[in-house]
Amino acid sequence: MGYYKNLLLGIAAVVLLTSPAIADPLPAAPDPAPVQTNTPNPKAAAETPSTPAATPTATATPSSEAASAAPQQTQDDPVLAAARAKLAAEPAAEDEHDRDDQKALVEFYNSRHGDGLWVTASGLKPEAKALAAEIANADHYALDVWRFKVPKLADGALTATDTDSLADAEITYSKAALLYARDARGGRIPDPSAQLTTNLDRRPQWIEPKIVIDALAATHEPDAYLRSLEPQHPQFEKLRQIYITMLPKDGKGKLSPAAKRIRANMEEWRWMWLDMGNFYVLNNVPEFMQYVYKDGKIIRSEKIVAGLVDKQTTIFSRPLKYVVLRPAWRVPESIMVNELWPNLIRGGGMMTKYGLQIRSKDGSRNIDYRKVDWASTDIRNFEVIQPPGRRSVLGHVKFSFPSQHTIFMHDTPDKWMFKPAVRTLSHGCLRVWKPMDLAKMILKEDKGWDAAKVDELDRTGPLNNEIPITKEIPIHIVYFTAWVTDDGKLKTFPDVYGHERRITQALDGQWSKINKGHDHLAPVEPDFNPEALAARTRDNDVDDEQYPARQNATLGNMIGNALGLSN
Repeated sequence: MGYYKNLLLGIAAVVLLTSPAIADPLPAAPDPAPVQTNTPNPKAAAETPSTPAATPTATATPSSEAASAAPQQTQDDPVLAAARAKLAAEPAAEDEHDRDDQKALVEFYNSRHGDGLWVTASGLKPEAKALAAEIANADHYALDVWRFKVPKLADGALTATDTDSLADAEITYSKAALLYARDARGGRIPDPSAQLTTNLDRRPQWIEPKIVIDALAATHEPDAYLRSLEPQHPQFEKLRQIYITMLPKDGKGKLSPAAKRIRANMEEWRWMWLDMGNFYVLNNVPEFMQYVYKDGKIIRSEKIVAGLVDKQTTIFSRPLKYVVLRPAWRVPESIMVNELWPNLIRGGGMMTKYGLQIRSKDGSRNIDYRKVDWASTDIRNFEVIQPPGRRSVLGHVKFSFPSQHTIFMHDTPDKWMFKPAVRTLSHGCLRVWKPMDLAKMILKEDKGWDAAKVDELDRTGPLNNEIPITKEIPIHIVYFTAWVTDDGKLKTFPDVYGHERRITQALDGQWSKINKGHDHLAPVEPDFNPEALAARTRDNDVDDEQYPARQNATLGNMIGNALGLSN
C-alpha cells in the first residue's frame, strides 16, 4: 500500500513540474481597455456608420506573448484634451441653435482621440488653413464673413506651451464651420414665417450639426464640403455669379440695392426643397408666371393671377394630391365673414344670384338662409358651397395641394384678369390662364391618360370629380424678384408683397423695421357689427364706406361684384 502511495505522489509531482500553465507564473492582468480602444476611427465611422466595431469575445484569453505585443493606448494630443475640457465647462449658449452646436461638439470631442480636428500642439493643420480660406470667401456666396470668428494663427506662432490658446482655436474653428453650415442653408433667418410674415411658409434646409462635424472629420477637404452645403439649384449659381460682379471692389464698401436684391433671392433658394422634384410646377408670384419642369427642363409656361396685396398668395410648397374636374367651391371663412355675412343681413341677394348654398358645419343639412336671423347668428357655424356649374368661380378644374393656407390653383371664367402686367387680383388662390392644358399634362404624367379622356371627363364625368395623384408632383409657389435666363440675362420683377424688402431688412440686421403685415392664419373676426348693420339696413341707411371689406374689391368684389375675383 505504501508503494502505491509513493507512486501516485511521484506522478503528481511530474505533472506539476511539466505543466506550463501552472509551472510558470501567471502574467500580470492587462489594464482594462479604455472605451476608445474599440471606438472606430471618426473617418471610418462617417464612411461606414452601420458597421459595428469589432469586440473580443468573452472567452478569449490573451497569451503572454500576445499581451506583450499589444499596442499601447495612444496618448491624446494636449490640445485635444484641453479642448474637450473647455467644451465640458462651457456655459450653455442663449441661442437654441448654438446650444445644438455645443452639444454636437461635446459629443464629438468626447469620442475623438489622438489629435484635434484643426489644431495640434505644433500649430494649425492643413485642414484648418483650407477651412479659413473658404470662410474668408463667404461673401462670394452672399454670406457674412464677419459672423465667422476664425483665428488667424500662423505656423509656429503658438508653441506647445501655449496649449490653452491652441485649444481655444480648435473650438473656434469647429464652431465657425458649424455656423457656416447653418448659414449656407438659410440659418440667418431661422423661421421666416414667424420673423418676417406668415405668408412666407418656408424653413431653412438645415443639416444636423452632428452630421456636419462628423463629415468634416471624415474629409481632408473641408472647403469643398462647405461649398457642397450651398444650394445646388442651377438658378442659385447663376444669381451668385452675377452677385460676385456687384461686390464692392475693395471688400469694404456697401452693397448696392441691386446687389441686395440678388442677395435676398439667393437667401430664398436656401429655403427651397433640396430636391424640387423630377416633374413639378413652379409658380413665381412676382412674375405672374407658371412653369412646368421635367428632368430639369421647362416644358410649359403660362400666365397666372395671384392674390391681392391685402389677400396675398402664401409662398409655400406641397405635393399635389388631387386634380378636381367640374369642382364645387367651398367659400373660405374670410369671405364668408366679411363679405357674405353683411349681404345676408341685408337680405342675401348674392345667395340666389350666384347659386350659393349654406349647410351645417358637417355638411349633413342644407340651411334655408331666409329663415335665419343673421344679425344674431354667426355665419362661422356653417359652411357655404357653390356647386359646380357655369357660374362657378373655379371654372372647369381645380388643383388641390392641401395646407393650412387653403390656397390652390384653378380655372376662372374671368379671362380679362390675365391682361394687366401686374395681376394681384384674386383672394389668394392662383388662377391659371389655360388650366385644362395643365390638367392634361399632369394626368398624362401621373396616369398616362390622353387629352381625349380628360376632355370626356370634363364634359360628362361626375361633378366635383376628385382624381387622386399617385406620383410625387410638387407644387412650388415661389417669390423670386430676380431670375437669370438661360442666356445669362438678369430679369427683375416688382416686389409686390414686400417680401424682398423684409428679407433685406433681416439680413441687414434691421429687424425692428420689418412690417409683418396681417397674420392670415389668425382666426377670422368680423370687421363690422352685425346688429348695427341690421339696424342700419332696417332704416335704409347703409353706407358702403362704413364697411372697408367691401371697398377692397377692384372691378367688383368676390361676392356680388367681387365674386369673380375671389376663390
